[in-house]
Amino acid sequence: MALIVQEHCPDMLAAAGVVIEHLDAQAGTWQFSADAGQTWRGIRTDLINRPGNLGLALDRDARLRVLPFGGHRVTGARVAFHTVQRSHGQGNGSYRAYASEDRDGGSRTVTLVLSLAAINGAPPAVHVPRPRNKRAMVQRAAAAATAAAGSALSGAMVMA
Repeated sequence: MALIVQEHCPDMLAAAGVVIEHLDAQAGTWQFSADAGQTWRGIRTDLINRPGNLGLALDRDARLRVLPFGGHRVTGARVAFHTVQRSHGQGNGSYRAYASEDRDGGSRTVTLVLSLAAINGAPPAVHVPRPRNKRAMVQRAAAAATAAAGSALSGAMVMA
């Protein structure tokens, strides 16, 4: 979450965590990880998206991702959150009520529409070798063999 806040809300104070207030449930299945991506837990969007002030408390090191529903082309997803100045401690990853006003340090609700790469992280670049044209490879090998035979023949003539 810290990366999302840093990249998309640079004017916000450095925070110890966030409270997720709303996630775009149409985008797919949302998950979070509190252990650097080792394990992922599903997020109950039905709890945080309903009227009232119930959100998902996540520390700054928590990671967030969305797994798009099969067959849907998702280009962006809406995320609403506010920052908090104190770590959630044992409450990291829990659903908790939050005050709609009087937040830590004047924190305000921020709503972002982010691409999946911004939420999930861009996948690492993978080098895929270009498919080789087998006929061209055979022709090059034959030309190299002919050239080698030709130079061997001319070398034999010089010796004679």
